[in-house]
Amino acid sequence: MTQPTDTLAGFYAAWTPSLLFASSASKASPADVVIAAGGFEWPVVTLALAAIGVLAARPLAPKRNPPLSLAKNVLVSLIMLVAALLWVVDSRPGMLFAFVVSIGLGFSGYTLIELLGEEIAAYIKRAIAALPLPGLRPKSPTPAPTPDHLAADEEQA
Repeated sequence: MTQPTDTLAGFYAAWTPSLLFASSASKASPADVVIAAGGFEWPVVTLALAAIGVLAARPLAPKRNPPLSLAKNVLVSLIMLVAALLWVVDSRPGMLFAFVVSIGLGFSGYTLIELLGEEIAAYIKRAIAALPLPGLRPKSPTPAPTPDHLAADEEQA
């Protein structure tokens, strides 16, 4: 009596499903390329896609009136780039998801950062104006007592 695996066709019929399952379970992905440095694992390909997404979205972002200066444009780009890269290192999203979210950060995040910067600047101006700083308050009609006035008041008493 022969076993099903004694013939070549029987061997392939029995082991092909196992081979297919084993090969799909160990499939490598570019997202698996990781560099361990500084105590962190850096997913190189995903980080590169996130950076490309943020930087490529800048020309697509709505233009503001007046347009940002070069220094402010670079600063906003740097903030969004750091935010996207930290998100990738922290949460390890898939490559496509990281790319799409980074495009969204690059497109709408610029407007958000600009708006946030304007609000912070206005808040700081209001806070400084409300502080009772000497020399910045308007002069009062009556002079404040000085040590000379206090000494004269004591002599009269």
